[in-house]
Amino acid sequence: MFYEGGNKILTMLEQKRVPLGIQCFTGSTALVEVMGATGFDFVMFDAEHSANDARAMEGLVRTATFAGMASYIRVPDPHNATDVRRALEAGAEGLVLPEVHSVDDINAAAKAAYFPPKGERGICPSTRSANHNFRRFVEFTERNNRAVTLVPEIENPDGVARIEEICAHPDVRMLIFGQGDLAFSQGEGNAMDRGAQTAKDYRTVLAVARKHDVAVIGGPVLVPTADACRRALEAGVTVFCLGLDSMGFRNWCEDTVRALAEGVQGGSEWTRPPVLESGFPN
Repeated sequence: MFYEGGNKILTMLEQKRVPLGIQCFTGSTALVEVMGATGFDFVMFDAEHSANDARAMEGLVRTATFAGMASYIRVPDPHNATDVRRALEAGAEGLVLPEVHSVDDINAAAKAAYFPPKGERGICPSTRSANHNFRRFVEFTERNNRAVTLVPEIENPDGVARIEEICAHPDVRMLIFGQGDLAFSQGEGNAMDRGAQTAKDYRTVLAVARKHDVAVIGGPVLVPTADACRRALEAGVTVFCLGLDSMGFRNWCEDTVRALAEGVQGGSEWTRPPVLESGFPN
């Protein structure tokens, strides 16, 4: 499986290479192939807000593997052992845990993610992650317990308040600063990193993560630019997850509609309808 030789993203970090990922909401294997073909290192498959289910996830992870990318799956609920187990059985090398409030949420996922003696995951050799191989199943369980990483999302005030204990958890090597949810929960709307409290929390999380050698996943997710990526790297982000496939397609559609409208304008008697309001910040 993908983590046969270890965890790809953690290995890149050890080599001081910046990993690049993207979120997949559409469940399109064609788009996953494009991601791999254009240089992404990993893809985060969403199962919290999208319609991606356990059956679809296996095909998506398989496509990502063939395209040269590691797979991370955002599970709907870190306390749901079945969600956690199925995501890893599909072949993901890590799990994204939404709405983490404390280490209790991480421990709940860890019990289902790791085999005894580390966790309480039940055995089943007839899975994709185990390569449907009974003979080498014990080796697989040991490899799983070494390589699989849990990635908490810090997207509520509780998570920020308990960031020290979260970063000190032995299975947390990376985390995501969920500035969108955090800003909303603190009454700052979609200001995200422009909100005063959210910006302060961002600095706190970065400082504590650096102290515990935990990588922060982030970057300018909606509209990536070279300058914005450089600023994120200087702030302490070392794993970049830029873009969502559905939103990226919307961005391309907006640019295409605008290009035609501007090309037609004033050139002849031909006209176009007014360009709709953009769904992205200026």
